[in-house]
Amino acid sequence: MPDQLPHAHLVIETIPGSGEFNMAMDAALLSLAIHRTESVVRLYRWNTPTVSLGYFQATSITNGRQNNPFVSLPVVRRLSGGGAILHHHEWTYSCILPPNHPARHNPSQLYQTVHLAIIDLLSRCNAPCKLRGDSSFINTLESSAPANEEHFLCFLRGNPNDIVHQRGPKVVGSAQRRRQGAILQHGSLLLRTSPHAPAVPGLLELSPSLDSALLDAELPRTIARAVASQWHLRTWTDQELELASQMRG
Repeated sequence: MPDQLPHAHLVIETIPGSGEFNMAMDAALLSLAIHRTESVVRLYRWNTPTVSLGYFQATSITNGRQNNPFVSLPVVRRLSGGGAILHHHEWTYSCILPPNHPARHNPSQLYQTVHLAIIDLLSRCNAPCKLRGDSSFINTLESSAPANEEHFLCFLRGNPNDIVHQRGPKVVGSAQRRRQGAILQHGSLLLRTSPHAPAVPGLLELSPSLDSALLDAELPRTIARAVASQWHLRTWTDQELELASQMRG
């Protein structure tokens, strides 16, 4: 990306939010971004294990084998596409970029820009990872899954832009929604395995020596640095909270 990028506002939510609030705020920020000239980078967590469904995803897979295994958990709908995500032990990030951001000319490149920055940080935190599409990397996880099977969970699906641990499993997945030149990209970074999805390992299982303190401290700045030349910390504005409340309905 160019050396000079639009300024960003960085919001780090220290108190985990509900699924309804988390998705409503992402939607509100995308709506507001259409008329803004600065980006917003948001880091947040979830106050209870919650399933988010991709925008076009049914609540079950209709191939006769894959059904929603999380019927007892809260379910929300994301603006972005893809498979279901069980949000539990993770960091979730959002980058909301205005129409004047150069990423609008190649939105798909934004995946790689953000993910390469995260990969560099993970390396410094003792968790060696790569992009799935790296030609020098062989993903051992996919070799055990039927090539034509569409998993209910996003983290059991594959995309070249995924961040995968050197042992094979996917640890970061992201998705986008675009509207009138503005871009919302949000993604999940799995910290450890959820008891609700034992087949999906987290970073602490894959790299027991993970420097969690460094990761927590540097992840917000790492993502902000990937999409903005300068940024500053702030909290939510009244306008953002009001619109999120309206969208939460």
